[in-house]
Amino acid sequence: MDKKSIRQMMKEKRLLLNQETFSLYNQSIYHQVIHHPYYQSAKLIACYVSLQYEVDTISLIKKTLETHRVCVPKVHGDIMHFYEIESLDDLKEGCFHVLEPITTKQIQPQDIDLMIVPLLAFDQFKYRVGYGKGYYDKYFASGYQGYKLGLAFSFQYIHSIDIDQYDYCLDEIIVENILE
Repeated sequence: MDKKSIRQMMKEKRLLLNQETFSLYNQSIYHQVIHHPYYQSAKLIACYVSLQYEVDTISLIKKTLETHRVCVPKVHGDIMHFYEIESLDDLKEGCFHVLEPITTKQIQPQDIDLMIVPLLAFDQFKYRVGYGKGYYDKYFASGYQGYKLGLAFSFQYIHSIDIDQYDYCLDEIIVENILE
């Protein structure tokens, strides 16, 4: 299945989650992240700002700001940069209706210890399908050496993704861990 088809399928699957399940899954992922050893030891954490139906990061960013330095992405043309924020008030709607930083303190890739990465799908090798613009892969290629942590719902797993030379795998992907 090509990446375009995967994107469409996963966007549709996300719409099937009811609010109670969505909330339960998000709580599980949130707790796993804040207890993760890389999160605990990081000085500077980069985190995407979630859209509706993505794994929620607004609560995570708010909590992280209490104990860590935080930076979030902003798109400039074909390139993404990260800017440090001090509160959620430092965000406003920007490119693709995503909340983006209005601050000017740009962070260099080598200064980020942990990057929390969005995805639409992932495979057994920790490769991801994003939204198709390649912003994160370009950022990883620009000198980022920190830990790459993806957040996803378990239904976003697919056996194999057709990758190309520009794709980077993540170090780990956290999904909800719900005992039924």
